[in-house]
Amino acid sequence: MIEIIGKEKRKIHIEESKKLSDIYSAFNIDEDGFVAILNGNPATSDAIVNPEDNLVFLEIFSGG
Repeated sequence: MIEIIGKEKRKIHIEESKKLSDIYSAFNIDEDGFVAILNGNPATSDAIVNPEDNLVFLEIFSGG
C-alpha cells in the first residue's frame, strides 16, 4: 500500500512492481516536496516498489 501524508491524505494500491520515480510521476507527486519511506527506510527514486511493500510519502514542511 502507498500512503501519502501531507496537506491531503491519500492511500493508493499498485498492481505490479514499479520504480519509485514512476510512482512519483504516475500519481503527480512532487519529488522535491516529499520524502519516500519504503518498508520503514528512506528510499531513492531508483528503488523498486512491490505491491506488498509499505510505501509512505511524507510531505516536507518548513517554517519558523
